[in-house]
Amino acid sequence: MNRLIIGKGASGYMGALFEDNRIVEIFHEDFESISGNIYLGKVENVVKTLGGAFIDIGAGKKAFLKLKDITSLYQKEILKDKNLKSRMKILVQVKKDETKKKGPQVTTRISIPGRFLVYFPVSFAMGISKKIEGEEREKLKKFLRELREKGRGVVIRTAASGIDEEIILEEYRELKKTWKNIVKTYKRSRKVKLLYTTPTVADLILRDKVNKKIAEIITNDPDVKEKAEELIRKYRFKNTTVRYEEGDIFEKYDVYNKMKEITKRTVHLDSGAEIIIDRTEALTAIDVNTASSVKGRDQENLILKTNMEAAKEIARQLRLRNIGGIIIIDFIKMRTDENRERVIKVLKEELKKDSAKTEVFGFTNLGLLEMTRKRTSKPIEDHFLSTCPVCHGTGFVLSPKLIFSRLDSDIDKIKDVKKIRITVHQNMSGYITSGVIRKWKKKAEADVEINFSWYDPNSYDIKYYK
Repeated sequence: MNRLIIGKGASGYMGALFEDNRIVEIFHEDFESISGNIYLGKVENVVKTLGGAFIDIGAGKKAFLKLKDITSLYQKEILKDKNLKSRMKILVQVKKDETKKKGPQVTTRISIPGRFLVYFPVSFAMGISKKIEGEEREKLKKFLRELREKGRGVVIRTAASGIDEEIILEEYRELKKTWKNIVKTYKRSRKVKLLYTTPTVADLILRDKVNKKIAEIITNDPDVKEKAEELIRKYRFKNTTVRYEEGDIFEKYDVYNKMKEITKRTVHLDSGAEIIIDRTEALTAIDVNTASSVKGRDQENLILKTNMEAAKEIARQLRLRNIGGIIIIDFIKMRTDENRERVIKVLKEELKKDSAKTEVFGFTNLGLLEMTRKRTSKPIEDHFLSTCPVCHGTGFVLSPKLIFSRLDSDIDKIKDVKKIRITVHQNMSGYITSGVIRKWKKKAEADVEINFSWYDPNSYDIKYYK
């Protein structure tokens, strides 16, 4: 059973999507995200060597616009055939949020998403979600040709499958109206300004995640309940029920506890195998380890089954953690191309459940599977986790052996004192024994006091009294 929990949690609005009683997606009210927002910006400077321009949008670091993003239609209608130059006003949409090192990335290929359509008012994008297949796809192709006006882009989303054409057409008119209002405000404004913002997290979840496959919606917010019921009536989701419950529903349905899964580097599979997930600045590396899962006579068949199980779990973890960008997966080595194709097929099938755009490229000569997942917002762990103040995100601290060696050397230098007070981290307890303390007392000819309460495993504190 697919269940959607949405409402107010301990840190603002949240949502959790369950498929077959397993959590697959987490949504959180992100006050920092500006992805999807449309701005009247000002060109700071054009850098042709970088193939782009820096744009002031009045939000954090200067945004970067790729010059190749400027379509001929945009050039004509928005820039009035003028070349980009400093201090010129420009209409842009945030494509990617800023990171620690880079400002946000913006585009002129503006898109306004609805539930069933994405409207591209100044580009030629046209298409239908790959997840819509068969007769429904052919039906929507015909509808798309009739819908699309000359020079305007439209993409039909997965949610449009099985929906009455008149309902889709109504949304199309609403999106066009939204765009006209944006352009009207842009034309009469001069200063940097926010012109359009994405819906709240609650509205986004209702728009993008409620469908005929959702059996139950649970909320603790009366407004969300009302909107969910209206949506179900409008789109005739007869098998979906809405339930209102007071209190912290995320605590009640164990969402907080299940969210701890995103902090774990290792994910254990039912077969006994495990997957290891490591995020880096450039890409995410995922390793599938056999553990005890491939012991047996038919080892190749067991390896295949383990890899197929891992493929399903990896697809879930990508959604759960909202991992984007380049992803490299090191499956257990398989002997045949046939088995590798079977694993790819399972992975692709599971990725169809993912609303983010994904692409699987296949295995490299080294036996690594390459894929990408579109990144528009921060990974979910960035909302709930902070960098360790000790290791600064590396996951490592200096070896206690090295720290002990430095400490021993520093004590050798101390002369003519009566007492030495040393404060070290708890992980030094195996090195500083009673024998070591006697040695230090003899060397320094002083009383030595040890305290294992130092906060930093990379250092220590020495005080001495004459």
